[in-house]
Amino acid sequence: MNEITEILANVAPFSELSSDQRSALTGEFEVREASADDEIGVFDPPGRDGLFVIVDGAVELFDLDRQALEQRGSSELFGHAIGFEDGVIGYRVKALEKCRLLWLPPKALAAASESHELLGRFLSGRPGERLQAETVQRTGTLRDLELRAPVTAAPGLSIRAAAALMASERVSCLPVVDDQSLVGIVTDRDLRSRVLAKGLDPERPIAEIMTAEPVTVGRDTRFDDAVVEMMRLAIHHLPVIDENRRLVGVISAGDLIRHESPHPLRLVRDIQRAATVEQIAAFARQGPGLLARLVGQGHQVFEVGRMASMITDACTRRLLGLALREYGDAPFDWCWMAFGSQARMEQGLISDQDNGLLLAERPEGDDAEYFLKLATFVCDGLDACGYVYCKGDVMAMKKWRMSLSDWLKTFDRWMGEPEPESVMNCSIFFDQRGIAGNMALARDMQEKVLAQARTSRIFLRFLAAESIGHTPPVGLFRQFLQEDRDGEGKGINLKKRGVLPIVDLARVRALESAIVEVHTEARIRAAASDGPMNERDAKDLIHALRFIGNVRLRHQVQQYEQGRQPDHLVSPEELSGLHRRYLRSAFGIVRDAQKALAQRYQL
Repeated sequence: MNEITEILANVAPFSELSSDQRSALTGEFEVREASADDEIGVFDPPGRDGLFVIVDGAVELFDLDRQALEQRGSSELFGHAIGFEDGVIGYRVKALEKCRLLWLPPKALAAASESHELLGRFLSGRPGERLQAETVQRTGTLRDLELRAPVTAAPGLSIRAAAALMASERVSCLPVVDDQSLVGIVTDRDLRSRVLAKGLDPERPIAEIMTAEPVTVGRDTRFDDAVVEMMRLAIHHLPVIDENRRLVGVISAGDLIRHESPHPLRLVRDIQRAATVEQIAAFARQGPGLLARLVGQGHQVFEVGRMASMITDACTRRLLGLALREYGDAPFDWCWMAFGSQARMEQGLISDQDNGLLLAERPEGDDAEYFLKLATFVCDGLDACGYVYCKGDVMAMKKWRMSLSDWLKTFDRWMGEPEPESVMNCSIFFDQRGIAGNMALARDMQEKVLAQARTSRIFLRFLAAESIGHTPPVGLFRQFLQEDRDGEGKGINLKKRGVLPIVDLARVRALESAIVEVHTEARIRAAASDGPMNERDAKDLIHALRFIGNVRLRHQVQQYEQGRQPDHLVSPEELSGLHRRYLRSAFGIVRDAQKALAQRYQL
């Protein structure tokens, strides 16, 4: 009896139960043995004939037509629902060698699954369903805050009267409402920059200085989504509306900062106010520690990636502001572009810089020299902030300063001649987002590139082939395939073998359907809506991406807190037995998605 308890303590998911819960289950198990080549059972449907735990030995699983599926060894399970390729559900099991097994009969299995939600979810769900509970986002919403009833004004109210109203009510912003509809918002900053600084007559109506059609959020908006929206727009107030689009309050940056500390909004605000490169760098280097603490508070990779990217955006915009002050206004329109993980808003604790300049005209002579100095100032500043120079020279300070027409010619060459180097470049440059400057230039380039990519079938086939090159790191016995870590042992490369395969898959789906979203999850959802993927597979892939990303992020936080350089190699020994199994499930989802893409392009 005690031996069975000890065995279960090392077998997921039973290892996640308390010792008392395992002890209560111990008496339900029976010890069985099987000789080599014995057929142990046919599980169709799975779960009907109970659950087996392999104590010693190994077994092989076959489909009902006796085609080999996979092998399992000590501490593995069978008898329950297993996610196989090609939609296989029922399966046979044969002993490869002499085996000692623990068997949990059907009635005991059903009772245990009903009593312990974790067991039920793990043993009966599809791989994506197993991961779902592990990737649930934080649920705090604006409903959890006590919002003050909004102080509002009509658009015809004078600027002077509006300022007096704000002073008497002690508010720093004033929503402008016309016939019960929100039409604008006025802030303290507007009074300073649009009235006092320009000597505007204070008797003019506030409609002339308000920000029209302001961005709003609903009461069910999550705290983190509100934070990211403020960071993205560089604003400090968001009107909150109800289900009928009526104004119910205004949320401020201060409200969110007080709700949680430390907070990225405060850091972004400090970066925006920095007067020198040194000050920007000092604030930016607080970012990894702040993000690590957010992970400790329960934030997940989806949230942390957006916040990390917003911090990088803030540093970039402030450095551009200092560069413009140093070198004067640009000779013509420009847009600073982010590529790669910053563009996708999926950065983490470690990031290099991938950027470029999109110009309205081809720069020559003094104009070319101006943009070189501007780009060098910003790239050097980002390096000082901890965003190291790109090893592949994907930076505006190098050759990536081009007119819109030249950028489009470059993409045209890559898509017309899909060689390994061009495909590699596309994996970076097709993930693009405008950060500052004339954003219409960025939208124009993205629109034209997507339209061209959608019709370039040969190029898409090459890109699809490249995207399935990094296969999930699971071997024949479901053991993890590991890489060396510079003489410090081995680990699973969760970036190259886990995250990037999903990012690459989503990129191909986005290009073949001209999907404008850049964030990987948004691309997958859009692909499900547009047709290339079905809804269930899309959800599974998102859960796999989040789970793998969370494992990598927690690993990097642990390294950071130990004073080590974060990397992407995670040792399986770092994970609990349950999380190792979940990781296998996540890799299985990636493998199935790659297979579907290969079939689509006949690879």
